[in-house]
Amino acid sequence: MKQILTALALVALVGLVSMPAQGAAKTVTGKITAIDGTKVTIAIEGDRPDFIRKNGTLKFKVGPGKILELSAADAKPFTIVVNIKKAADLKVGDEVTFEKGLAVSGC
Repeated sequence: MKQILTALALVALVGLVSMPAQGAAKTVTGKITAIDGTKVTIAIEGDRPDFIRKNGTLKFKVGPGKILELSAADAKPFTIVVNIKKAADLKVGDEVTFEKGLAVSGC
């Protein structure tokens, strides 16, 4: 009985590992339009991605960021203001690529 359960567990594990990533992170590219201390304004062409929400987190090359403000959903270009601790490493006019950050859980 143990051998059968071990074999089933092994088959299930192999199936999970070989499964393609369904929730693969979608990356978005935008252009920095302003920097004020740690607040970075980014203009995004096209439609607003689903994961961009107020107080949401984003993952940048320089580190994580928290969305502070959003423009109207139908604005073209769509803009967001993100708090990034390492904003000093960025420059106005740079293109930045980011993806959904990790969810922040509280107590």
